[in-house]
Amino acid sequence: MRGRRGDTRLKVVDGAAAEDGAVDIGRLRAVLLMSGLPWGELDDGVQQVRLKLLEEKARRGADGIRDERAWTSVVASRVAIDWHRQRTRETGLRERLAARWAVRPPVEHPQEHRALALSVADGLARLTDNQRQALVLRYYGDLSVRDIARLLDIPEGTVKSRLSKASAALRNVLGAQAAAETEAEQGREGERKTS
Repeated sequence: MRGRRGDTRLKVVDGAAAEDGAVDIGRLRAVLLMSGLPWGELDDGVQQVRLKLLEEKARRGADGIRDERAWTSVVASRVAIDWHRQRTRETGLRERLAARWAVRPPVEHPQEHRALALSVADGLARLTDNQRQALVLRYYGDLSVRDIARLLDIPEGTVKSRLSKASAALRNVLGAQAAAETEAEQGREGERKTS
């Protein structure tokens, strides 16, 4: 479909080609990429921008945004910044935990406990935000399911479901890490025997 000044890019809103009020997906992807969002996160980033656009239009009306292209570009750059902040927080948590153990490990915590703490931190980082939130509030914040539901304004059943799925996912991650460590140890032991 031809746009202004001979532009041949297809503009899409909810899967349909359109001219007026359309979101230029290619432009959004470019802004997200140039803002440092990884390639694998682009589709999620585009969806976040589109959702924010729909929310803003519902809040202010269709005529509330004067320049939609500029608005979506700014929102896309903010989405990328939020992604970087989240990654920095997660990386910072792992680094602080590793640094704490590396500087002076407590006498009462053997090496296995330090390795487990790092594995749990890595496993938590692999969970979805909702799953991580539920586990942290329940087991680290020591909140009841009822309190979590009330504070997050969600049903208790949703909290229980998230906790169940998060526990299973964390168990799988930790099990895979333990299996990999066992396999590596057996490989090292086999090398020692052949030497």
